[in-house]
Formats: sequence, structure tokens, C-alpha cells
Amino acid sequence: MSAGTGERPEAEAAADAAQADAARFGAALAAGAGMLAALRKIATAVAALLVAEARVLRASIALVVLGIVALVAFSVSLWACVVALIGWSLAVATGSFGIALGVLVVLHLALVVAIWTGIKRAIRRAGFPEARAELRALGHELRRDVSRFQHAQPTQAAPAEPEHAP
Repeated sequence: MSAGTGERPEAEAAADAAQADAARFGAALAAGAGMLAALRKIATAVAALLVAEARVLRASIALVVLGIVALVAFSVSLWACVVALIGWSLAVATGSFGIALGVLVVLHLALVVAIWTGIKRAIRRAGFPEARAELRALGHELRRDVSRFQHAQPTQAAPAEPEHAP
């Protein structure tokens, strides 16, 4: 510093600025290193999570497949038991195994026809025919209204009456 003016020489100011810049750079470098370490920890945790989720998915798929197989087996065995009981009761009621088997065949044909009709009805209703018809009607009404408004003549304002001075 010069004694008369109280100013530092420019070399000292430049050295202080360089020292401050070096301190800021060091702090930024330390913060960047900390961020990289945190990013590495996050990436490791995400990878471990993905591995664990893959294990859970593999186990759940196997469980669902086994459950489906078990449900199909149980439903088929239940159906067979019900058909056997109905056949036995028909054989006891009619006294003839032939008539009982004929009735069972007719019942199965009626069941197949009912299921087939139900599937066809469900497929038809899945297309939402009532909603589509209503939307078509609304579209026609909208086009009619737009056409009517486009062809309507704008009303002309009546000319303003001149003011009479009293």
C-alpha cells in the first residue's frame, strides 16, 4: 500500500484475486467430487433395486402360472364331479344309462350354445354400438347447426337516428 493514497499496488490486488479464484475452484472441485460420489452411490442402489425387482418378477410369474394351472385343474375336476352326479341322478331317475347319457349330451350342447351366444353378445357390446350411434347423431346435429349458423344472414343494425338540436 502506498502511504499517501491508501491504495494497494495492482500486483497485490491481482494476487489476491488469483488466490480467491483458486479457493473457489478448490471448493467447486470438492463439491463436484462429492456429487460424483453421491451419483455413484445412487447408481449402485438403483442397480441393486433392479436386480431385486427382477427376482420378484421371476418369482411372481412362476406363482401366477402355477396358480392358473391349479385353478384350471380344480375347475375341470369340479365340472367332472358335477357331471357325474347329474348323470348318476338321471340314471337313477330314468332307470337307463342310455337316456341319462342322451340328456347329458343335450345339456352340454345347450351349455355350449349358451356360452357361444354369450361370447358373441359380449363381443358385440364391447364395440359400444349405442354410444357410437349417439355420437353419430350428435355429429349430425353439430354439422346441421354449423351449417345453419354459416348460412344465417347477419342482422343489420338499424341506422342511428340523427340527433336534433333543440
